Amino acid sequence: MNRRLMYGTLAAVTGIVSIVSYTPIKAFASTSLTQRKNALISAKIIENFDVTLNEQPVSRAEFAKMIVMASTYHTMVAAESNVSVFSDVLSTSQYASYIRIAAEQGWLSAYLGGLFKPDQGIKMAEAEKACLTLLGYSNTDFAGNLVNNRHAKSTAIGLIENVNRGVNEFLTYEDCVNIFYNLMKTNTYANESATRTNNTIYGKIFGFELTDNDDLNLLSTLEANVKGPYLLKVDKSISSIIPFSKNAGSYTLNGETSSADAIEDAASSGDPVVVYYNSATKSVYAYSSSGTDMGTITGTIDAIYYSSTNLMTPTSVSIGGVEYDIGNDDVAYAFSVYGSLDKNDKVTVVWSQSSDGSQEIIAVAN
Repeated sequence: MNRRLMYGTLAAVTGIVSIVSYTPIKAFASTSLTQRKNALISAKIIENFDVTLNEQPVSRAEFAKMIVMASTYHTMVAAESNVSVFSDVLSTSQYASYIRIAAEQGWLSAYLGGLFKPDQGIKMAEAEKACLTLLGYSNTDFAGNLVNNRHAKSTAIGLIENVNRGVNEFLTYEDCVNIFYNLMKTNTYANESATRTNNTIYGKIFGFELTDNDDLNLLSTLEANVKGPYLLKVDKSISSIIPFSKNAGSYTLNGETSSADAIEDAASSGDPVVVYYNSATKSVYAYSSSGTDMGTITGTIDAIYYSSTNLMTPTSVSIGGVEYDIGNDDVAYAFSVYGSLDKNDKVTVVWSQSSDGSQEIIAVAN
């Protein structure tokens, strides 16, 4: 079956067309809370939560789950705990296994009388101890006042960056996002004095990498979980593409906050709309012909241009009288002598504006 026929069959059955793969996510100059949160969700360190919880306190039970999911034990948690380690934590609790592991590893401590107090808020000092222990520090590294010395170390290594709490204050969901994000880009105890690299940071166990600015490379992290792109057909619901409830998704259209209805309306007007999604974060990224940094265009191929030194790999394409650079190897293949596209074919492409202001094709739909 040739490629053109295969795409046509898919469209007839599902109402969508799968396109040459490319990520919709741009590199970030700085990270927002939402971006940090999404990176942690993608790594399954935290669960997705409504923004209304940002300023709500996190319980010790909830934090126990977060700290375990941020450890090498994240793949070893039983669905249920057969043992009630603390008198105030039932073995049937959804947090029982996490609490048991966190206590056994010394990340979280019990109270007098064998109580864990699972519903009590997690304090800054408790979170600092847990994260520093994950990094490889022990009590012997903090002679004297343990709480104050741990707090000083947490400040020095950037563990509590963007967390403005005293050691006895309770942490919110937003605070926990920041702490666990910082944990991922912090050197382990064994590499404390080393220059930070992809191999020295704690987040290495989750595949996190650093940018040139020593921040986490969210681009590569989120890319790994992005599916698409898909071309949303006229009069089709976005539910025909995404594997989660339409009401549960968060949407952007051409880089701006949007809605499922607005994206569907754009497609219904005949505007070629391309959709990507991240099922872990329930994020949907859509692009149309009205995009400024990235968008779509439908037109007829006027010409395919090659370099004089390489007659097999196209360098640019003219569509509807506008010349576009070739943005990646997949696109180059689609327009090459080995691909299915040729002069006078009608095509929908996704373009992105490069740093020099030119537009390059980054994805193709037949």
